[in-house]
Amino acid sequence: MTIIVYSSKSGSSKKYAESLSARTGLAVYPVGQQPLDEKIVFFGWLRKDEVMGIKGADRSKIIAVCVVGLDNPGRFNSKAVSDRNDLKVPIYYLQGWIDRSKLNIVDKTVLLLVSVMMKLQGLNEFNTPIFNAMMEGGSFYDEKYLEPVERFVASIS
Repeated sequence: MTIIVYSSKSGSSKKYAESLSARTGLAVYPVGQQPLDEKIVFFGWLRKDEVMGIKGADRSKIIAVCVVGLDNPGRFNSKAVSDRNDLKVPIYYLQGWIDRSKLNIVDKTVLLLVSVMMKLQGLNEFNTPIFNAMMEGGSFYDEKYLEPVERFVASIS
């Protein structure tokens, strides 16, 4: 049997995991509360190229990883994420959101530094929405990003 396991900081990984659960009928659990003997489709948020929360799941059970970030999906580097996290399974990118009210001072400081770097490098039509989301919060949530994951789940059932 396959289950969905997620790690979420501001809620977008959890929302995507729950949406996939509703679409596929797979059970969904927060990381650390999942049954130990099931195959896992893992949802985690992305910090640089590190999948946050994945260390709380049994790597031998993970059959796919869905990472949630702010960046444009066309810029996602699955090889860098695969290498950094030692993943040998399909990786899917889902554009999420930032709820600044759920971030601590360190997270807000990191976002400020990244935003300053973006502004110094020049804002454009592609990075301005991301810049605004980092500074003020914002959402790029769209269930269309789940379609390839749903096809993968259907192919293994």
